[in-house]
Amino acid sequence: MALEDEVQRSVEKLLQRTRKHNEGEVRAFVSELLTAAAKERATALQDGRRIAASMRQKAVREEGGRVRAEVEKTWAAKLREVNETADQRLESGLHAAREESDRRLTLTVASVRDEGQKVLAAALEAARLEADRTLVLRVDQVREEAERTIAAELASVPALMAPEPTPGESDRPDPDHDEAMGRLLDGVRRLDRASRLTEVLDTLSELVGNEAPRAAVLTVQADRVRGWLFRGFGSTLDGDEARQVDLTYDEAGIVGRAVVTGDACSVVSGPNGVPADAEPAFTTLPLGVHALAAPVLVGGQVMAVVYGDDAERRPAAAWKESLEVLARHAGHCLEALTAERASQLAVQKVESLVPDGPTLPFDEASSEADRLKPEA
Repeated sequence: MALEDEVQRSVEKLLQRTRKHNEGEVRAFVSELLTAAAKERATALQDGRRIAASMRQKAVREEGGRVRAEVEKTWAAKLREVNETADQRLESGLHAAREESDRRLTLTVASVRDEGQKVLAAALEAARLEADRTLVLRVDQVREEAERTIAAELASVPALMAPEPTPGESDRPDPDHDEAMGRLLDGVRRLDRASRLTEVLDTLSELVGNEAPRAAVLTVQADRVRGWLFRGFGSTLDGDEARQVDLTYDEAGIVGRAVVTGDACSVVSGPNGVPADAEPAFTTLPLGVHALAAPVLVGGQVMAVVYGDDAERRPAAAWKESLEVLARHAGHCLEALTAERASQLAVQKVESLVPDGPTLPFDEASSEADRLKPEA
């Protein structure tokens, strides 16, 4: 027991000495440990606050985004609903306005249509009456002028074609004179019966072909003379190649002269032939041949030329005078037909102002207007 007590006392002394010796170090160690713990705790707290703040900000952002998306979704649904409601109201309003506008337009169109038809009918009737009156006056004028011209020409024909009567022969009938008069009157009547411009030219070609051995009708277009019909010139010109004749005034000889002067021109082929500027390019004139070119005047303008000569065979009596008379009367016929055609075109132009099928449905408008009228 004494040993144990001694040992215990030794240990206690040793512990006391060790405690005294190490107490400062322990305290310093503990102090350092506490200081480090405090720093670590502060750092941990700071990091925790920073992490917490970051997580809070992230949570706020996420919540804000969620709320924003929810709000946007809600407002989009409300906006869509408002737009649909507005579209429905607008469509309903437009439909009602369109129906009202259509109703008013239908009534207005029906009224305007009735008034327009009345005005156009009155204008058309007035235009027709005026055109008919103008046409009658012009036709009568042309007919009177033609009759005066024919009477004057016919009065001059007997003196030109009849030989100087000898004593005792003045009362004797002249068969050539009667035959020429009959042909000429028949030709005038045939020209009067022509209803088209081309028919006048065709008939004129046939008539002058009966008077002269070689005859032609040529038309004037711009500054050139073009063939229409040829008779007596052989199969070439008498056929389809007649329309291929296309000459200047100089090349056409006396035909061109007749166009330029507006008067009949004639030439005789003598021993030295004819002047170079007198012979037409579409033929040659043998010795002793007489040729004549008579203009066809329409409104003072030369529209065609009648050509004839006495080559190949003996011509009819007073053939040159007959050609001039026929050319003059053909001009009067062409002038009358032209005036008639112009009058018809004027009437057609007025009629074209009345639409065959209105742009708007006038028939439907009329029935709709009748339906919308209040009952009496």
